[in-house]
Amino acid sequence: MRLALGQQSRRWRVSDFAEAADLIGQSEKYSVILLGAATCEQVDVVELALLMAAAPQTPILVTADCDRPERARALLRSGAQGFLPMSLGLKVLVAALERLRTGGTYVPLVLSEPAGVKTVVEPPGYPWQVLTRRQRDVLALIAEGKSNKLIAVALAMSESTVKAHVKQIIKRLNVTNRTQAALLATHAHRRSRRPSYAADGAGAEGVL
Repeated sequence: MRLALGQQSRRWRVSDFAEAADLIGQSEKYSVILLGAATCEQVDVVELALLMAAAPQTPILVTADCDRPERARALLRSGAQGFLPMSLGLKVLVAALERLRTGGTYVPLVLSEPAGVKTVVEPPGYPWQVLTRRQRDVLALIAEGKSNKLIAVALAMSESTVKAHVKQIIKRLNVTNRTQAALLATHAHRRSRRPSYAADGAGAEGVL
């Protein structure tokens, strides 16, 4: 991560928690803070709270591998302005950092389930199975009503690339326009997320 961020046009300082806390204590100013760990279980809520107290005006993005959505939601409830699974890649990470830097937040769709609902994960089906991973990303944002320009910003790609993806999505789904593609995606998303209220011993999964 240090090497990858160092190659970006914007200057990023990568350090451990102790060094970051010391720099903030010396009134070093940052536009956004990235708090990373191998897994979300290893993200220290106390360290998050200390960073928030030391730099209350600076948004914090947490990134880690996470197979427990409730843990990620707990970090968001603790004050992080965003959570990014590491599996989404560097381009999405940089886009998320830029979003927080300009006053936004970043929460992936998988963490936006209704409160108290535990999702039953079903095998991927139509229309997603006929699209590439990047096309699925674009379609998900089309379904949220995002314009090509906003999709380009969110996915860190050019607007012309987004237009090319949209054209291929319409062709592969055999629809006539992006509105029909969005309706198809929304219907499939609702169908694949039928709620189950069977909770485990720790209780049903919560939501921010």
